[in-house]
Amino acid sequence: MNLRTIGTWLFAAALGAAGVVVISGIATERGAVLAGEQPAASATTTASADPWAQPAAPRKSALFYDRFENITRADGLPTDRVTCVLADGDLLAVGTDDGLAIRRAGKWTVYGVKEGLGHRYVTSVVRDPASGELWIGTLRGLSRLSGGSLRTWRQTDSGLMNDIVYQVVFDGRLVWCGTAAGTSSFDPKAGTWALWDVKNSIMHEPWCYSVALGPGRAWIGVWGGGVCELNRTTGDWKEYRDPDGEMEIDLLRNDGAIHDVTSFVCYDEGLLWQSSYFGLARYDGRRWRSYSLADTGMPSDFISQVSSRGQTVWIASDQGLGVFDGETCVCYVRREDGGCDVSVRRDGVEVEKRSLATAPADNYLLWTQGGESDVWIATGRGLSHGIADTTKEK
Repeated sequence: MNLRTIGTWLFAAALGAAGVVVISGIATERGAVLAGEQPAASATTTASADPWAQPAAPRKSALFYDRFENITRADGLPTDRVTCVLADGDLLAVGTDDGLAIRRAGKWTVYGVKEGLGHRYVTSVVRDPASGELWIGTLRGLSRLSGGSLRTWRQTDSGLMNDIVYQVVFDGRLVWCGTAAGTSSFDPKAGTWALWDVKNSIMHEPWCYSVALGPGRAWIGVWGGGVCELNRTTGDWKEYRDPDGEMEIDLLRNDGAIHDVTSFVCYDEGLLWQSSYFGLARYDGRRWRSYSLADTGMPSDFISQVSSRGQTVWIASDQGLGVFDGETCVCYVRREDGGCDVSVRRDGVEVEKRSLATAPADNYLLWTQGGESDVWIATGRGLSHGIADTTKEK
C-alpha cells in the first residue's frame, strides 16, 4: 500500500468519525444524497404522487393454479437449493446457494464466484429495464451483470453499508440495498451513495432484511425494528412498530405492524405488506390489518417472503404457498405422493377443497414472484412455476 492510499484511508477515517462518508473522493453526509429526487419515468416513481392512492380498478391476479412445473439441477440449475427468482419477459434469472443461473431461449448460463459474482449465495436479483443489466445481492457484496461481465461493490471500496446484502431493488435510477448494517442507495451514473443506519435514521436495529419502494417513499423491513418509512422528498422518517410489545405472539389484532421482527416488505398500488414469523400485516396509509393462520387459513404464520400485485399477495411460508386477496386465501400444500392439496378459505373457514396431480417442489418456500396468471416459487428442492389456465372458469 503506497503513501497516497494510506493518506486517503486516514482522511476517510477522520471524516467518518465526524459523521461523513467518503465515496470515490467525494465527502457526502450520511443520508443527504438521493433522498429527495425520483425519476419521472412513471406515476409509480413520481415523488409528488400519493403513495396510498389506490386505483379504481386494481390489477387482478389468479388465485387458482391448474398445474405446477418444477425445474431442478437436472434441467440446468447449478443446484436444487433455489433462494430467489426473477421472471421478466424472456429472462428467467434464478438465484441459488451456488451462483446465479440465467435462462434465455431455453439455454442456461451459470455465473459464480469464478466469473466475478460477489458470493456463491444469491439473495435477490433485479433488472434495469432500460439497460437490461442485472443487479444481484449476495452474501459478500452487490454485483452487476452487464454485457456478460460481472462487477462487484463491497463495503471496503464503496458506499455499501455491509457485504451481506439481504435484498436489492431498483426504481429506475437508484439501486437500493438492504444489508446487515443498514440501507444503501446507489446512483450508478453519478457514482454516489446515500447511507442510512441506526446513527442517522429512525432505525431501531441495523438488520435491514427488505426494501420496498413506492411514490416518494421507501419502506425498510427491519429485523427487530418493525418497518421504517423514508419520505424521499423531505428526508423525514416514520416508524411502524408492534404497539403491544410482545415478542412471542401478536397480542392485539389490527393495532399496527404485526411484529417487530420483519422478514419482508412489499408494495403495490397503495398497499404495503409486512411479513414476519408471526403472521402477515397490510397497511393502506390509514390503518393496519393483521392476518394469521387462525383467521385466514394461510399455510403458516412463519413467512419468509411476500410479493404483491394489486390487492393480491403471495405468501412464502414453511408449510406451503398461500395466495391471498384480503378475503379469500388459497393454500397449496405438496403431498408425499407429489400431488397438491388445495384449500380455499374465507375468514379462516374452509369452503372448498381441490386436488392437483402436480405440486411445488417443496413446502418450505423462500421466495415468490406472482403474476397475472402464474407464480414463480423458490424452494430448497428446485424452482417451481404455478400456471393458471385462463380459459377455464373458476
